[in-house]
This record gives sequence, structure tokens and C-alpha cells, in this order.
Amino acid sequence: MDKRAIALVALLAAVYAVVGLLPGLPILGAPGSEIDLVRSLEPAYGVLLGPVLGPVAAFFGAAIGKLASGDAVGLLFAPLALIPAFIAAALYRRKIAGVPGWAIASGVLSLLILGWYLLPEGVAVCYYAAPHIAALSILLAFRGRISGMLASESKKRLALGLLLSGFPATMAGNMLGNIIFIVAFSPSPLFFAPLLPVMLGERLLITFLSATIGTPLILAAKRLIGRRHVGDAV
Repeated sequence: MDKRAIALVALLAAVYAVVGLLPGLPILGAPGSEIDLVRSLEPAYGVLLGPVLGPVAAFFGAAIGKLASGDAVGLLFAPLALIPAFIAAALYRRKIAGVPGWAIASGVLSLLILGWYLLPEGVAVCYYAAPHIAALSILLAFRGRISGMLASESKKRLALGLLLSGFPATMAGNMLGNIIFIVAFSPSPLFFAPLLPVMLGERLLITFLSATIGTPLILAAKRLIGRRHVGDAV
């Protein structure tokens, strides 16, 4: 790992922490709730820094941001940053340890969906995981083609790759958050039922922002690092 890559890891962790302090967008129909815009950075972090340092940079950025804001409960959900960054990184890499990246990403999302259905709350609100299953279907349909899009120098192809990887990535993070919330607070299943359309709208917006922000960020970082595959630097 060279000095430029180390600097990029530190810079992106700091950027994540700062953006995490900004107010989110209010969610229509859910008073007092906000869309955490910083989540849109996580797929780009995975693509830029790879399956290890991408999630690490996002996680430390999330943890530092929560500590700086004094959000003790939010700190419990800092690990959510690990999953979307890792899934995007796996989809960017054609293989990790000899295993196709899309298969690893699909396996992680499948395990999280299974975790939902192993909980009584998940069984009671079984339809809540429908968008997550749809996200898994995207991975199974496009498989290794997403890697080619994410590695492309074309803005349109890269943006499409970020859309196709960003939705499964953010849905995986959402499912992990649901599981943590259930284990930590034991809510009634009725808590999740009315949130399905709100959650889906939030995740679609995060996906769109991931492509909008991530496309110029990744292309600029590639020029800065001087490598076609930025993750190779780390």
C-alpha cells in the first residue's frame, strides 16, 4: 500500500465523518426521521479502496461521526457502513480469493435475508424483505457484468454499475440495521409494517445519490492515483 493510497483512506474516512454530521433529508410520512445521506458514499468507498480498506474507511468515518455528534445509540449502527462498502467492492472485483465477487456479494445478502426470517419479527412481517429479495435478484441476473461496468472509464457505464451495485449494497446495510435494531430493542413486528414504503423510497434515493456522487468521485480518484483499478493501490 503506497502513501497516496494511505492518504486516500484517511481522507475518505474524514469526509465520511464530516458528511455524517450534516442534517439528513426529512422522510415524508415519518415525522422526526431523516435519510442519512452519508450512506450514499459507501458503495464508492468499496470500489475505490477494495474489500478491506473500503469498509474500514467507511466504518471509521461512521464511528468518528457518531462520536463527534454524541450519538451513542447511532454508534451501535456504525457497523452498517461495513456491509454496503464490502458488497460494492466484491462486485467490482471479478474474484476474491478465487471466488467470483458477485457470488460473495450475493452470499452476504442472502445470509442477511435468512437472518431476517430466523427472527420472530421477520416471520411476522415476512413481506418486509421483498425489496431485499429483489436486490438479490439483480445480483443473480447481472452477476459478473457489474464488474465490467464499475471498471469502465465511461461515465454512463460507471453510473449504471453504481446503480446496479448500489441498490443491493444499501439494501444489505438496511437489513443488517433491522437485525441489530431487533436484537437491541425487541420492537413489535407492527413497528416495521408501515415502514416498508418509507424504507424503499429512502433506499432508492440513496442508490441514486450513490451513482450521482460516486461517478465523478471514482473517476477523479482514478486520475489522482494513476491506476485504472484504484483498489489495486491498497
